[in-house]
Parts: sequence; C-alpha cells; structure tokens
Amino acid sequence: MTNEIPPCLATLPIELVYRILDQLDELIILTSVRNVCKRFNVITDSYYRYQTFTKVDLSSKRLDERTLRNLSDALQTNLTIESLTFHYNHINDGNVHYIANILRNNLTLTVLNLYCGQISCVGAQCLTNALKDNHTLKIIDLFDNQINNEGARCFADLLQNNETLLALNLPLNNIDDEGVEYLANMLETNKTLTKLDLHQNKIGFRGSQALSRALQCNTTLVELNLNVCKIGDLAVQQLSMILPKNKTLITLNLQANDIHDEGMQDLANALKINTTLQTLGLQMNRIGSLGIQHLADALESNTTITIVDLQGNQIDNEAASYLAKVLEKNRTVTTLNLRANLIGNDGLKYLAKALASNTTLTHMILSINQIEDESVKHLAYALLTNSTLTVLNLQKNKIGCKGLLYLSNALQTNTSLKCLNLRDNYLRDKGIKFLANALQTNRTLESLDLDMNEISDQSAQYLLDALQNNMILTRLSIECSNISASMSMSLTKILERNVSNRTK
Repeated sequence: MTNEIPPCLATLPIELVYRILDQLDELIILTSVRNVCKRFNVITDSYYRYQTFTKVDLSSKRLDERTLRNLSDALQTNLTIESLTFHYNHINDGNVHYIANILRNNLTLTVLNLYCGQISCVGAQCLTNALKDNHTLKIIDLFDNQINNEGARCFADLLQNNETLLALNLPLNNIDDEGVEYLANMLETNKTLTKLDLHQNKIGFRGSQALSRALQCNTTLVELNLNVCKIGDLAVQQLSMILPKNKTLITLNLQANDIHDEGMQDLANALKINTTLQTLGLQMNRIGSLGIQHLADALESNTTITIVDLQGNQIDNEAASYLAKVLEKNRTVTTLNLRANLIGNDGLKYLAKALASNTTLTHMILSINQIEDESVKHLAYALLTNSTLTVLNLQKNKIGCKGLLYLSNALQTNTSLKCLNLRDNYLRDKGIKFLANALQTNRTLESLDLDMNEISDQSAQYLLDALQNNMILTRLSIECSNISASMSMSLTKILERNVSNRTK
C-alpha cells in the first residue's frame, strides 16, 4: 500500500483555501494567515472578504503581544483597511510601538481609535514620532488614556507641521491648562485641524484664555468640544470674546461646565454678532430664566444657529415663555432639546403656541419635564397646523389617556411627524385605543415608543388591528409593559412586513 502524504495547507487548491477563510474572522485572517507565505498573501489579496476589510473593530479582544505583533506585520502592507479600533485592549506604553509601526508604513489607514487604554506621554511620543512619516491618518482618538500635559505637547509639536490630521480627540487624559496652552499655540499656526475634543479634562481660566487667543487667528477649526471641563463663567467669558471675530467655528460644546446666567449672557452677546456657529451644546449647566432670556434675545437676530441643546438646566415656565417667543420669529433653529428641565403645563402652552406658527423646527425634545394632559391639548392643537416637526419626544412626563386622546386626534390630520416618544408616561389600554384609531389613517408616523407604560394585550390587539392597514409604521417599542410575548411577536411580524415593503 502506497503511503499517502497528507496535503500541506500551503499547497491546497485556492478554492479550498477560500472555504477555510470563510470560517475565520477578520482577526484570525490578519494575524494567522497573512504573511505565512507568499502564496497565502496572494490568495488573501484575491479573497473577496479580505478586499472588503475597510473597518476593523478589535474592541475587547484581549490582544496579547504575539497577536499585536502579527497584526502589525500584516497591516503595514494592507491596502484596504481605512479604520482601526482598539477599544479596551490594554494598549499601553509597552505595546503601542506595534501600532506606531502600522502608522509608519500603512498607506490607507485614515481613522485610529485607541479608547480606554493605558497610554502615557511616553506612548504619545511613540505615536507622534510615527505620525511624522504618515501622510494618510485623518482622525486619531485617545479617549480615556493618560497622556497628560507632556503627551498634549507631543501632539501639539506634531501638528505644527502635519498637514493631514483633521481630528484630534483627547478626552479624559489628565490634561490641564499647561497642556491646553501647548495645543492652543499649535492652533495659531495649524491650517488643517478641523476638530479638537478635550472634554473631561481640567481646563481653567488660563487654558480658556489660551484657546480664545488661538481662535482669533485660527481659520480651520470647526468643532471644539469642552464638555465636562468645569470651566465656569469666567472662562466662558473668555471664549465668548472670540466668537464675534472667529469665522470658522461651527460646533461649540460646553456641557456640564457650571455655567450660570452670567456666563450665558456673555455667550448670548457674542451670538448676536457671530455668523458661523450652528450647534451650541449647553447641557447640564445651571442656566435659568435670566440666562434663557439673554439667549432668546440673541436668537432673534442670529441667523446661523440650528441646534440648541439645553438639556438638564433650570428652565421653568418663565424661561419656556422666552424660548417660545423667539420660536415665533426665528427661522433657523431646527433642533431644540429641553430634556430634564422644569417645564410644566404653562411652559408647554407657550411652546405649543409657537409651534403653531413656526416653520423650521424639526426636532423638539421635552422628555423628563412636568407635562400633564391639560397642556397636551394645546400641543395637539399646534400639531394640526404645524407641517415641519418630525420628531417629538415626550418621554417620562405625566401624560395619561386624556392627553393621548388629544395627540391621537392631531395625528389623524398631521402630515409631518415621523417619530413620537411616549415612553414612561401614564398610558393605559383606553388611551392606546385612541392612538390605534389614529394609526388607521395616519400615513407619516414611522416610529412609536410606548415602553414602560401600563398597557396589556388589549393594547397590543388595538395596535395589531390598526397595523393591518397601516404600512408606514416600522418601529414600535413596547418593552417593560404587560404585553405578552406572543402578542409582542405578532406585532414584530407585522412591523417586519412594513420594513420589507419600505425596502422594496
């Protein structure tokens, strides 16, 4: 009997190798198949899945030294991957050189995400040294590392000459005023960076002053994120001073920065003159009625702001009246987020009156306020004539069956609303019957959230009956209710029909 030699993997027919590759994930192909031999490289180059490897997410893969080394070797010559993510992989000063080697040699990578690692200023220097030879990377994200001021200095030095990096994200990196000054000095001369994210660092008056000085002459930065930096009113005053002069900044995020009415007044005065800012993020500050009055005054003349985020401030009915007044005149704001404020029935009445005549607002978020059935009547009346609002979020208020009746009547004639969130209110089966009747004729609503309401299978049956004729609704959320699994499955099937019809 002839002794048969088992076939070697390296000599298998290409079709069999393809079939083997079909069973392997991206990481295994990159680290265990690439660079085994020239033939395997030729085969993987022609393999259809390998050719589609443009975004590789290696989050939480627990990459060891050997895997990182093999990955680095494979990606130095890869010509398909454009985005590489290493979240939660203990990337640190001891192994970051493998990633640096990729940056030195790879010609296609444009996005590198290194969230939640242990990279200090030593690792930052390793990365920036590699980036001196790189001419393709556009975005680098080092959220939640430990690069501190010296690491910020490394990136500032790099960006004095680098002409390809567009976004530098350094949140939660123990950077204080000293590090911000390095970056600010860079901004005075850099001509390519469009986004700088420094949220959750320790930026004070000195750092804000340096940024303000830089933004007076910078002509490329369009987005600045200073969320959760506790900069306070004095620092906001410094930033406000440059807004009338700066002609490029489009997005300014100042969430959770202990901004009071005084700081809001400084910002508002700047917005009366600024002609470029489009998104203003002021979530989770301490802005009350006086500050909102200043903001509303600014929005009467401002013609560029489209998104105003005031979530988690101290906006009461009086403050809502100021916003409502400006909404009757303003023709640029498209999104207004008032989540988690102190707006009650009177406040909603003011806003509803404005909605009746407003022709630009598309997203209104009123979740976690103090809205009851009484004022929902006025909101429903506004929806009868409003033809632009597409998203309405009323989550976690005090809306019951009567309020839902008002909304349901409006939905029978409204032709613009696509997304309605009524999660965690006081809805019961009786109210859902009104809503289901509206869905029989409504032809625009696509998403409906009824989570965390005390509704039963009776509500599910009302909705099932309505959906027999409604082909538009594609998303219905009924979690944390008293609806049985079988009825939930029936609703899912009919929604799948609608999704299928939409994709044809």
